[in-house]
Amino acid sequence: MPQQPVPQQPMPQHPMSPNAAPQYPMPRLPSVVPGILLIVAGALGVLLAIGIIMIPGVLFLFGGGGNVDAFNDFASGFVITAVIVGVVSLAALATGIVLTVRTAKKRRRIRHAAMGWPMYR
Repeated sequence: MPQQPVPQQPMPQHPMSPNAAPQYPMPRLPSVVPGILLIVAGALGVLLAIGIIMIPGVLFLFGGGGNVDAFNDFASGFVITAVIVGVVSLAALATGIVLTVRTAKKRRRIRHAAMGWPMYR
């Protein structure tokens, strides 16, 4: 004897208030961590570049001064290194800021769409 299907009760419909949370899970949001890490690395790199450019001057002062022409040859390697580190660090800092802002806007857009809120520019 075949079994009779069990009649299903209709689900009660509750009116949703406009501030109610949606009944489905929130989509996975993109992470802002890479942008923040680039900002931190860029800021630390800029500080490192400032430290590198200060090393020969501090050594010159601790040495009591002396031959400035010979010191310029010694300090030129530090200046070149500090400029390279500074440029790379500034590029990382700028990239981190841009990446963080774009990701935050994307997260906001996803969150607003998931909640059903209107988007304003």
